Amino acid sequence: MVKNKDRIKIGIIGVGRMGNYHANVLTTLNNDVEFVGVYDIDSARSMEVANKYGTRAFDSIEALFSDAQAVCIAAPTHLHYEIAKAALSEGVHTLVEKPVACSVVEAEELVKVAEDRGLVFQVGHVERFKGAVLELRNIVQNPYLVEARRLSPWFNKEWDTGVVLDLMIHDIDIVLSLIKSEVCHIDAVGKSVKSPHEDIASAVLQFENGAIANITSSRLSETRVRTMSISQQNAFVNLNFETQDINIYRGSSARFFVVSQREIDYKQEFFVERVLVQKENALKEELQHFADCIAGRAEPIVSGDDDIKTLEITLEIVKGINEKMRRTQ
Repeated sequence: MVKNKDRIKIGIIGVGRMGNYHANVLTTLNNDVEFVGVYDIDSARSMEVANKYGTRAFDSIEALFSDAQAVCIAAPTHLHYEIAKAALSEGVHTLVEKPVACSVVEAEELVKVAEDRGLVFQVGHVERFKGAVLELRNIVQNPYLVEARRLSPWFNKEWDTGVVLDLMIHDIDIVLSLIKSEVCHIDAVGKSVKSPHEDIASAVLQFENGAIANITSSRLSETRVRTMSISQQNAFVNLNFETQDINIYRGSSARFFVVSQREIDYKQEFFVERVLVQKENALKEELQHFADCIAGRAEPIVSGDDDIKTLEITLEIVKGINEKMRRTQ
């Protein structure tokens, strides 16, 4: 743990698209955080980002470890386990972008190493830190149906994961936090269109308490969509992740009125509550929370076991999709 009066030295490993976002945000955090530098396997890219944000470009991961108390890992997914284990083994607090690793065994090992060494280890599920999502956990009680859609336009890059690990994992993580029950059945379908992995996917999760979650993701959409709807007793909750607007439709009532001397009619009315949410930069909130946990000012909002469970369900969906795609080839 770092004493409150000390500045927390944080570096970044991997400064591609997501790593650049991290760098931009680290420069805006409270004065108790010092952005010490970046490392990327592409030294030219590392130098470019370092110059842009007025920090240092390290020649090696080891050099960064020796100067930093904490790191944010935004490298390709297949490198998450290797880099995170190296960081934790060096006694460096670690935030790794989702997914935490490529297997549940790897994720379990990382969580154990962090616990054994008393280090903060967090997974970058940035959606957790949106005000609307935090508020959603105060509103939702015993949902019986959750429907989520997360669609994005195609982005040209060398994808090392499919849309489930890229996008759907966010909604899986949120669904598991809302439905307090174990998943008992998974049915999933998907299709590869532009990458070697599934680019569109749909999954249905059934829970032991009878609840159902229907989640759809695509990275081939013409528009960007981020929505979630929750059905529970006497309420229907609709969330737009983009605008962070929450609308709650509460029950209904029958209002009777006289249409004429002989006819009586009625209409159903729904009461809509619009929840106002503080709209902050979710990545900034996530990184500040990471620093606060290191300094002892906060406790992680999600446990390592929760991160493992999210990865486990996500990988089960990927496995089911891959098996079906192989049968149709």
